Amino acid sequence: MSGLLEGMRVVDLSRVLAGPYCAQILAEMGADVVKVEPPGGDVARAIGPYVDGRSLYFSSLNTDKRSVVLDLTTGEGFRGLDALLAASDIVVENYRPAAAGKLGLTADELMARHPGLVVVTISAYARGSDREDDGGFDLVAQAESGIMALTGEPGGTPMRAGVAISDLAAGLWGALGACAAHAAVLRGQEPRHVEVPLLDASMSLLTYMATTAMGTGVEPDPVGSGHPNIVPYRAFAARDGWVVIAAVGDKFWRGLCDALGLDELAGRADLATNPGRTAAQPEVDEAVAVAIGALTTAEALDRLRSAGVPHAPINTLLEAVATPYVRATGMVADVPAPWGTYRVVQGPLRSGLPPRPAPNVGEHTAEVMTEILGGDSPDLRPILEAAEPAAG
Repeated sequence: MSGLLEGMRVVDLSRVLAGPYCAQILAEMGADVVKVEPPGGDVARAIGPYVDGRSLYFSSLNTDKRSVVLDLTTGEGFRGLDALLAASDIVVENYRPAAAGKLGLTADELMARHPGLVVVTISAYARGSDREDDGGFDLVAQAESGIMALTGEPGGTPMRAGVAISDLAAGLWGALGACAAHAAVLRGQEPRHVEVPLLDASMSLLTYMATTAMGTGVEPDPVGSGHPNIVPYRAFAARDGWVVIAAVGDKFWRGLCDALGLDELAGRADLATNPGRTAAQPEVDEAVAVAIGALTTAEALDRLRSAGVPHAPINTLLEAVATPYVRATGMVADVPAPWGTYRVVQGPLRSGLPPRPAPNVGEHTAEVMTEILGGDSPDLRPILEAAEPAAG
């Protein structure tokens, strides 16, 4: 099976999470992604935990890529990058403006030197804003966007989401923008600069919460596992675990009542519609909680399944990656590497080809630069000699 982006070459100049995740999405869809690293490698290689001396963090974000070492502070390294960019469709970068300017890698400079190139920038804050020089990380974006104020239980400490949703959202938007801009080029339009600020990507996730708050003027409380406008829609404790119920729509209410023996609630006209249940949320949730609490997780799931009520167990992460559905759909891939097999969770638009293991620092420098320049190019040897790949 070939990927959706087969034949596309992407240069990944980014580091750590959001940018590499953007480029990895493109790699999973079949693009040839060349990760350009400094002689010491991406700093994410130093983030643990490690297996056989390899960072699992780095490996999770750089599977399916090839690594080239180029020292962009040297003339040879810069010329090598320019040769690579001239043969590529997209470049992903997350330099701060000052660093990009010092290296000659601003979007304007890149597109001027390479008229066919799409430039994707993952930033903390938008270029041209009064905060363009400020740094930012996932935790900062989750806090500033309002996401943390909605996460956790009412009255509790503001909570960061358990995964880096701001970084990951920026990566997803970056991949979407890269594909859209490349499609525009294929239609004969001029290449363009796609910028995805971390804060902007985070705030795009607020959707109905933001519209509701702005429309009503009411500041929303943290929602825990629940929903401010759908009832019942939350986690409930069974005797030996947790179950979520998502009764989105009135058609599920009667089935839920039948499954849990809530005959009295089923007969009440004021609870027949979601607005009525929302008005009586504490009462409804308490009745469901008592009924679920008397059952084992397996019993609760069986009853809810038989009644056709949307539900799920709350899996641990290791339980989630081992479910029959995940195994059947191939979302988890075993990646054989010279240093040992590791496992990754892949996205839904993967190429179907065996995944390439995360590379050593500069593992593919000679391979890629020979492809680009040709083996008899006088420029090849100086570039390779200037590269200083480190093992690991």
